[in-house]
Order: sequence, then C-alpha cells, then structure tokens
Amino acid sequence: QLEAVTSTAPVTAVTAGPGTGKTRTLVARIAWLVEERGVRPGEITAVTFTNQAAAEMRARLEQRLGGKRAVAAMTIGTFHAICLKLLGDVRLISPGEALTIAEQVLRESGRKGGGKTLLQSVSRVKNGVSPEDTGLDAELYDAYQARLRDLGALDFDDLLTEGLKRDVTGLRCFRHVLVDEFQDINDIQYRLVRSWSRSGELFVIGDPDQSIYGFRGADCRCFQRLQEEQLGVKEIHLTENYRSAPAILDTALAVIGHNPGGGRILTPHCPAGPAVQLVQAADSFSEAVFIAKEIGRMTGGVDMLEAQALGHERTVRAFSDIAVLCRTHRQLELVEKCLRHDDIPCLVTGREDFLDDPAVRGALGFLRSLVVPADNAALESALRLLWNCPADLIQKAQTLCQKMGTLDSAALQEAVRGHGILENWLDRAEVWLPLVRTETPRKLVEQWEEQYGTSPALERLRNTAVFHEDFDSLWNALVLGQEADLRRASGKHWASGAVRLMTLHGAKGLEFPAVFLAGLSAGAMPLESPGRPADAEEERRLFFVGLTRAREELILTAAPEFSPFLRELPEMVVRETTGRRREAEQLRLF
Repeated sequence: QLEAVTSTAPVTAVTAGPGTGKTRTLVARIAWLVEERGVRPGEITAVTFTNQAAAEMRARLEQRLGGKRAVAAMTIGTFHAICLKLLGDVRLISPGEALTIAEQVLRESGRKGGGKTLLQSVSRVKNGVSPEDTGLDAELYDAYQARLRDLGALDFDDLLTEGLKRDVTGLRCFRHVLVDEFQDINDIQYRLVRSWSRSGELFVIGDPDQSIYGFRGADCRCFQRLQEEQLGVKEIHLTENYRSAPAILDTALAVIGHNPGGGRILTPHCPAGPAVQLVQAADSFSEAVFIAKEIGRMTGGVDMLEAQALGHERTVRAFSDIAVLCRTHRQLELVEKCLRHDDIPCLVTGREDFLDDPAVRGALGFLRSLVVPADNAALESALRLLWNCPADLIQKAQTLCQKMGTLDSAALQEAVRGHGILENWLDRAEVWLPLVRTETPRKLVEQWEEQYGTSPALERLRNTAVFHEDFDSLWNALVLGQEADLRRASGKHWASGAVRLMTLHGAKGLEFPAVFLAGLSAGAMPLESPGRPADAEEERRLFFVGLTRAREELILTAAPEFSPFLRELPEMVVRETTGRRREAEQLRLF
C-alpha cells in the first residue's frame, strides 16, 4: 500500500481485492499529494461511483487534512456529478420524467412495448453499447432525443456524452486524477478518464473480480486496456485483506477461482469467526421466514435464550450490524414482509419500481414544477399523469411558464381562464406553493396522501422522503443518486439502527459484521431474463462481491431449484435445512 501511495509514475494502476483498503489507499494517496508533494487541493479530482462514497471520501480527507477548508477546492464526485459541474447551467430530467417521455414516444409512434424497456436500451446505447446489440430501433432513439431537445433538457446519460465534448485543456482541477472502482467504468467513462488526465497524473484503483456492470457497458479488461494504450503504467497489487474472517475469505476465493485468471491471493488479517452456513429451505417463503427468525435470535430475541440453552452461543448483534442481500429487489419484498411482521426495523437501499408508478411520478413532477416552473419535463409529467391533459394544453402551459417564470401571477391565471384542466392545475399550485417552500418532503407526501388518496407506491415515497430535509435534496437524490444513495424506511421512520436490505449491486463497496446472502436459486443467481442469456462469469463476480461484504458471519440461503454456484462452495461450508420447528412457525406467521 505504501508503494501505491508514493508512486510517482504518470499512470499508476492498483488492483486491490475486497477488504484490502481501496478507499483508505485512495485517501492516503491524496493526502500524500498534498502533504508531501505540495499539490494544491484545487488540482485534484477524485472520481467515485456513488454520492455516498464521494461524501465518505471527503469526510475522511477533512479529518486527515485539517477540516473543510483544506478540502473545499478538491473536485470529488461521481462521473455524472463532475460532468454536470463542467456543463454548468443545464436542465436535467429525472428518471420519472424520462419514463414519461419514453411512453409518449411509443404512444405517438404506435409501437408496442414499455417505456422502461425503451429507456434501458437508450441508456445502453449512450453508454457505448451498439444499437444492434440492444435491439433498439433508430427511429425510437431519434424521437426520444428530439423530445429532449424540444424540452431543452438532458437525461442522466447525456451528462457523460455531453461532458466528453467539453474541452478541459488547461483546467487545473485535472492535474491529478484519481479513479475509484476502476473496474466498473464503461467505454465513455474510460474516454472521460483519458481526456481528463491527458496532461496530468492518473491513479486508478479497483478489482477486475468485482466488475459487475456489464449491462452498462463495463469491461473487466479495463486495466489491460489502459496498459495497452499507455506506456509506462506502474502496476501494483494489494492482497492483504483486513475485512473478512478467514472462513468467509476462503469461501469467496473458492467461488471466484472458477472464473478465468488462475488462483487468486488474498491473505486474511482478521480473527476466525463462525463457519459459513448454507441453509436450504423448502421454498422462498420458508427462506424469508428463516431469515426473519434468525435475525431475531441474532439480536437477542426470545429465541436467543432457547439457542443458548441448546449450547449455541453466539454474539448478540445490533440490527444495524446485519444486511440481507439479494440479486433483485423483487426477491427482497418477501424478506421485508417477514421482517415487518416480526417488528424488525429495516431500511431498503436502492432504486425501486415504486418510483416508476404514475401517481409517484405525477406528484414529484407537480412539486418540482412549483420549485422550477420552467422545468418543462416536470410540468408535462404532472399535467399528463395527474390530469390526463392533452398535448396542446401541455404545450400552452409550458409556454406560459417559460414566459412568466412564476405560477402565482395574475397574468398566468388570466391566460388559462376557460381551460378547465389548466385552471384546476393552477388552483392546486396556489395551495401547494407555500407548502413546498416550507414543509419537509415527508410532510409534503403525507399531506398529498391525505388530500388525494394514498397507495403502496406513495407510502414508499413517503418513507424515502423521510431521509431528506427539503424537496431539492429529495429531487437531487432521485435524479443523480445511484443504488447506494437511495434509502427507504420500511413501515416506520427508522433512520438508523435497522437491518439493511439491498441488492448485490447496491451492496458494492459496503461491509457488515453479519450478512445473509439470500435467494440463491437457479434463474436468480445467475440471473436469467428473456432474450438475454446470463453472463456466468459476471454473475459469479457479483456472487463474489456479495460473499465479501461479510466481516464476521456469513449465512447463505436458498430455495429449490438451487443456484449452480452453490456447487462451487468449499466443503468447509456447513450445510443445513430449515427444521420442523421453523416450519411450524411459518404456519402461524400470517
């Protein structure tokens, strides 16, 4: 690690396995640049993949270098956030608004299919995948882009494509570029890195065995590509693991060893813990019940006393020590239901399907249009989804808002007189304008539910809003946030001290004392989807990521048919099935 920190090569590439201290090494590298080499903070750009990781890195640097002022001039953020800063004053639409546009494009073209599927294909093309490989019709792509131009807006992926066009020659902030999780970059992000670091030093760190974003165009060969295109790359390997107990590490290495690349070396530096367990259940319901009951025992519930009476001593854990990881959010729903039944507090992390619900998109679009009346995409979502407003009236409202810049003018009220839908829209705006300026997002959603009716999707929006102090904070999280940046309380406003539920992608970069890796069934791990065969090597890397999130205790759970990856587990893993006592508990559960 010292060699990585003090390398003075123009390009330094560090491959670092899980638990080897990637973030710590990156922070130490930046501190060394400032303290030992005299580099000015304003000449440093550090790229991360989530806003949460960027905030954590900034906090560590502030502690290391002497406070906020010492770090303020540094550029620390995601690719998208840095590109947004480079582009300046641009209008960025939310994923919900993009979905509204995609649905309109399909409707006007007379094509079948869902807006979400169209957006996924458009996103893959913008991230470097060829249209042929996505099956995307060029006419639909062009129509979608034309709608964005009409709105004067960019979508999330446009930040990268437009950012790549920005000439950064002479910008001091790119004299030292550092990239975390380098293995997850796609082609356009790779080109951004090369552009930003053209006249300075480049330091990248990551782990090819944790490359899990192939669906976004990421390529685990990015380290090899860098070495092929750049002469004199200094390559350094970190192999000392400071996170996981030896049994966990041995299990993970046995699995990833089935991928090409030969034997991996990770040396554990943690004390021994419990044996890794594989619990096989009769079905998904039994699996979820087991997880809930086991968490109850682990956290000192009544069953803990029974377990101790049987001689099964184990550490009493806090709820926040525990994470449940699954391949998809859908798999987590049953686990969440069982945890809520047992009054176990939990937080769900990641972007969920409720954000695609028309009622949620309409409410968010309406509130956003109050804050920024000139946001044409937000206004269109509100008028179309809440009032089923025809296109000509939507265009009229957008023109008026662009011209007048406010929703509380007498001239605007006069201009919409006689248009019933627009009159209703302005009447509602008059009520909500003072609220959106003063109330918390949670309170806004609560009052919305009281006045216009609730739904499971709006309830989930409320439980997401609880983590934000104002509407702008909520909106920015939904627009720019990645998996780990989005949180939802389950049922109650648990801000801390809760079990974390997340997908394997969302767990990337995190670690927990105890981890349940659940839903390890055929079809889910590796994930199979219609028309797209599973990439077994990438899915195995994703499994490897999940295994290495655990520090002390790792419990794998599965229901038939079992994942083929379970056959790759070493003999040391303890295998068991849910017992009759637990099956009896299931019958009493609901």
